Amino acid sequence: MRKPCDFALLTLTLSVIIIVTSRGPATAQTLRGLNETLDQIEPGVAQSISNPDAASESIDRLDQAEADFARVAEEGRVDQEELLVTYHRLERMLDQMYQTYQNRKDTCINTIDHGGNCDYEEPEQLALRALYPLSWLKFEGAALYRSQPYEARRLLNQAIDGFTDSTLVILAPELVRENLLGRAFAERELGKFDQGEYSRAIADFKRIMKDGPTRQYRAAEQGLAATYAAMGRINEAQGLTARLADDTNGPQQRGLEMLHLKELFRAEAVESNPAKHEQLHQQILDFIRARQNDKDSWAVAVAAAAQFARDPVAEFGGSNDSFQNWFLANVLYYKHQPLAAAKYYWAAAQSGKYPKAYKYAADLYYSQGRLDMVEQVANEIAGHPDSPDAQWAAYMRFKIPRIEWERGGKRSAALETRWVDGAQNYLKHYSHGQYAFEPRFRLAEMLQRKGQYLMAASEYEQVVGNADYAFTARFNAAECYYHALGPEGTQNKPGGPLAASQLSETRTAAMHALRQAINLEPSAERYASIAQRRALHESRGRAILMLATLLESEPAVDYQQVAGLLAGYEAQYPSMSQHFNEIFEWRVEALRQSAQYAELERELANLVAHDAGAPAQNDYIKGIGLDFWKAHQAKQRAVAYADSMEDAKLTAITYEYFERMVREGKMPAKDLTGTLSILGESYLVQGQVDKANAIFSQVAQADPGSPDANAGLARIAQMRKNYRDALDLWSRVESIAAESDPLFYEAKYHMAEIFAQEGNVNSACNKLAVTRSEHPNLGSPAMKAQWRELQHRVCINHPEEQG
Repeated sequence: MRKPCDFALLTLTLSVIIIVTSRGPATAQTLRGLNETLDQIEPGVAQSISNPDAASESIDRLDQAEADFARVAEEGRVDQEELLVTYHRLERMLDQMYQTYQNRKDTCINTIDHGGNCDYEEPEQLALRALYPLSWLKFEGAALYRSQPYEARRLLNQAIDGFTDSTLVILAPELVRENLLGRAFAERELGKFDQGEYSRAIADFKRIMKDGPTRQYRAAEQGLAATYAAMGRINEAQGLTARLADDTNGPQQRGLEMLHLKELFRAEAVESNPAKHEQLHQQILDFIRARQNDKDSWAVAVAAAAQFARDPVAEFGGSNDSFQNWFLANVLYYKHQPLAAAKYYWAAAQSGKYPKAYKYAADLYYSQGRLDMVEQVANEIAGHPDSPDAQWAAYMRFKIPRIEWERGGKRSAALETRWVDGAQNYLKHYSHGQYAFEPRFRLAEMLQRKGQYLMAASEYEQVVGNADYAFTARFNAAECYYHALGPEGTQNKPGGPLAASQLSETRTAAMHALRQAINLEPSAERYASIAQRRALHESRGRAILMLATLLESEPAVDYQQVAGLLAGYEAQYPSMSQHFNEIFEWRVEALRQSAQYAELERELANLVAHDAGAPAQNDYIKGIGLDFWKAHQAKQRAVAYADSMEDAKLTAITYEYFERMVREGKMPAKDLTGTLSILGESYLVQGQVDKANAIFSQVAQADPGSPDANAGLARIAQMRKNYRDALDLWSRVESIAAESDPLFYEAKYHMAEIFAQEGNVNSACNKLAVTRSEHPNLGSPAMKAQWRELQHRVCINHPEEQG
């Protein structure tokens, strides 16, 4: 059976006890676990309706679930609505078990009354076993409905009825006392609404105690003391609680200590006799002093004084007693009076008995912006080198002038000198101290502002002990090394510009520091405030940009590293948009050089998925596509056909953007003849002849005089062996292309080729010979070689055709 839990004890003071004592793990998880347990029990409850054996197991599990619910509710940290949902769920299942077997018992008795035979013992036992936790649950439910008096009274009366019903049929004294105890607690709570119920509670508590030292005795004695206190019968309550507080332990002791102090403070408040008043005050002090080394009892004493002492400052602040100053400081802090608390912490510290109180006082002054008082406390601590807070005091002698300097707009040279001296003095005595990260960081910032980059970087690299500062220090160190490599680095030391011999070393240090900053940032961001996360994230973007810049300037670029470093940069760092074009070019080139063609295709598809916001962006896209086309041509000349095909494909993906712009009427084709012609040529290279033909036709329609478009159509016609159209188109190219245009010679070459293919060797050879005599260079060495090969094959090998 369930034993009375702490929830049932001293409910008048429970809310305070919960605040001042440490109670274990978060209850949200406990409530979640309880609901999961109810999920498991629920199917068994349904089965129990017709199966007494299953009912017995389900009631045991529900009894334990009710005890768990009481502990969760006692914690007081779970949302009230969530508790009520679980409460009603548990109540429904317990009530179902009780009503089922109570009705079965009543039916059985009715059968006996009418002359039949029936054994009602089993259903009666099951009903009673369900009624006991159900009655406790209703008692606990009344506390949940304390803001609704009518509902709270209803539940308490139901709990009393349940406990009473059990006592009428149970014979075992132990179980009778259990139910009497539950009824007494419910009667005491009902006394808040009906004073007559207090008398019934007292009678039940005394009835339990009459049986002597049983398991229920202590709980009944505590309940009786709390009932007397609730009725205002202070002397009777004090007599019980003083003895109980000394004899108990754990949460029950805390509650009784709270109750005893409450009674003492109330008695003191109404006492008019000065001697008796002083006697009560000394009694309070003795009680608290005896418990000052027990953190839980101390917390109860602080909470009691804060809640029940009429004027804590008048009560404890009128003497030079260090203990009273210390206690009063804790009470005032508990009451959210930080400046008053700081005053008494300081007074307690000056006695020498509470050295830590210096730091408490200073922290409170600091939180309230009283830097002048913090400085006074720090100076006083500094006069005691053996103080455990001497290091902190040295830190504050840097920190306070630094804060004042910042608040003054960083204009005061005197304050700057003070904080610099304070920082240097702290690092002199505590070079690896608890607070060393900030003085060192600030000195490094000063050196960085003065352009002493290598000295600043050296200081930054020694910043440890604080995650936020450590990341920023690594980033700033990297930035210093980075600037030391450029014009900014010429003043890194008094001797002049960075020595050439140091360049390589500094460059390596810069790249190492940048990588460190990049790797550290995610964890720094994870634990930073929302306001700090953006700044940290953007600094990582700048670090990546700097590292990429250094990598791109290496004699042998590590394209694999560059590609990985810059992946998704634009999406992650939108504030760096002024560098996006450069970043994109680096990433695309890195992907191309490392043959990551699938990723390249995705990059280019994203680039051209949306219309450019400005004409300059269109030119940028043209430049990207042209770079791919030139790479294609270079690889063709180098006989790297597989890679050249990939570059042609990438050219097409890029320049299809312009074909879409023309198709949607956003750009005129006549302004894009060269670009679209390259698109057509890239299609031809990939064997997409129909696409190429459509593009070249579109260009020729927009600009009939386009040499590129006519040449493209001529190639297609010649490829399809439509020699008549091919000859006409090449003739057109010949007439419109400038002599400096390679197409001028290509047109003549292909015309001769077509003559030869049609069997007109004489015209072919004549075309080749005349052109060669008029233009000996033939535009380029490559064309000259082609020309020689065709002339040799067609004309020299067939001399009979030359005439």
